[in-house]
Amino acid sequence: MKVMAFVGSPRKHSNTDLLIDKVIEGARSKIEIEVEKIYLYDADIKYCTACGKHTILEGKKPCPLKDDMEGILKRMEKADAFIFGSPNHGRTISAAMTNFIARMMPLLDMQVVYGDKGEIKDAWVDSKVKGKKVISVISQGDPLPSSSALVMKILDDNFKDFQMKKVGEVFSMSNLRVGQVKEKKTDLDWAFLMGVRLASFLQYETV
Repeated sequence: MKVMAFVGSPRKHSNTDLLIDKVIEGARSKIEIEVEKIYLYDADIKYCTACGKHTILEGKKPCPLKDDMEGILKRMEKADAFIFGSPNHGRTISAAMTNFIARMMPLLDMQVVYGDKGEIKDAWVDSKVKGKKVISVISQGDPLPSSSALVMKILDDNFKDFQMKKVGEVFSMSNLRVGQVKEKKTDLDWAFLMGVRLASFLQYETV
């Protein structure tokens, strides 16, 4: 089993990073998995220019940006599950996570039906990661749960757009210091449990 974890925090060993590690630990307690963890702020991922070259309207051309993303997308197609982790930055996902999701668009394959006059009569999208399992991990400094409402919605909506199956989420509040979540047994235990849950979904679907 291959799991890819995307860390949307600019700091290693951040609260987001630690919670992701706990999810991985939980999954590994049940099944054998290969994990690739990608720190989005360290990876060479250029800013999306919304050129649309990958769409059928532009001839489904390769992304013109040459960086790490081409390889990441190929590995995502072969992976079994994902962990998307982001801190709450200004009540939304981090800048690196925003750009990463935008650069994931080549995973969507647009299909178009044209009429006799060249007009678009119908259109739909197939996803190259359809049905793959995903866990979201969110950390915030604010003590109010509502502060991350948009963070959760953005991640959830994008999971749906890419036709992935969300099987769990981790949400931790009041993390004002780097690594503060290490003091929160309840949050760490929940992250571990979400890893166990992820493993159960992967295990069940391969039986």
